[in-house]
Amino acid sequence: MKHINKILVASELNQESYEALMYGITLGLMYDAEVSCIHVVKPSPIDIIKETLRIGSAKYGDALKNAKEESQEILTHIIDVIGRELGVGEVDINLKIVSGNLSNCIMDHAEQINADMVIIGTESGSRFSRTPHTNLALNMIKLEKANVLLVPSGFRMERIEAYGAFINFESEEIDFINKLIKHARNTDKGVKLIHVLEGGKGLDKAKEYLRSFERLFAQEKAKGEIEFIIETGNVKEVVNSLHQKHGIDLMVIRAYRRHWGLYTSSSEFSDEVIRNIKTPLMVWKTSRKDKRAILNHRLQALEV
Repeated sequence: MKHINKILVASELNQESYEALMYGITLGLMYDAEVSCIHVVKPSPIDIIKETLRIGSAKYGDALKNAKEESQEILTHIIDVIGRELGVGEVDINLKIVSGNLSNCIMDHAEQINADMVIIGTESGSRFSRTPHTNLALNMIKLEKANVLLVPSGFRMERIEAYGAFINFESEEIDFINKLIKHARNTDKGVKLIHVLEGGKGLDKAKEYLRSFERLFAQEKAKGEIEFIIETGNVKEVVNSLHQKHGIDLMVIRAYRRHWGLYTSSSEFSDEVIRNIKTPLMVWKTSRKDKRAILNHRLQALEV
């Protein structure tokens, strides 16, 4: 990962957030990046009731103030524990404790500090549309203010040796692929671009597209910087085998995809990926340049 300068970890003070923070700190140490952590507080209902009804010594604003102070103490302790667990001693983290809407606060801060990515822990093996952590991640992705890296529960990173990405063999993906190649040059292996074909339908057509892309990236392929792969069969099995079969430590998918139904309650492909992936998944923010390319591509298709 060549251009990581600032990392933001979103914490909800749970096990998934602990693992995401450990991942973020490890990544920051590996790439000498600045690491920040944000937590969005919500005072307990009891404290709010006490404050509203003026019960006891509660004053206006005390509940929020106390929640922020407690969260600061807890996060400071968690960071110390992670530092000891990683064997690096004291870890320098910029903490930000705020109140408000979860996804908006997190992504607004990411934009403010110009974060290269926002890391959040997710629960693997649960329904994408009904899991609080992945629901939050989905809302963060929709805002398109930074790349969002989802770390599945139980994952422990040692290093990133190989990148992978889901692709659909479309011309609008060429710039995306070139960026991935540049990012992967600091890893031990080339980027592996995977097209998932459920049930094997349209395999001949997919192979034709694969050969076209191999010709397009012939130089990079000859240098071992890139490999195009077609995976057929059950999505769950494909995503589960990414690390074991292909040695992939980090998967990437673009935010605007036909098979990534961000603005629907459920998308079969994205649902299956999030529910079953055991490898961290980076949802790549679509830039304005990418959006213009996509729009031009679709306008050209309509003219034909």
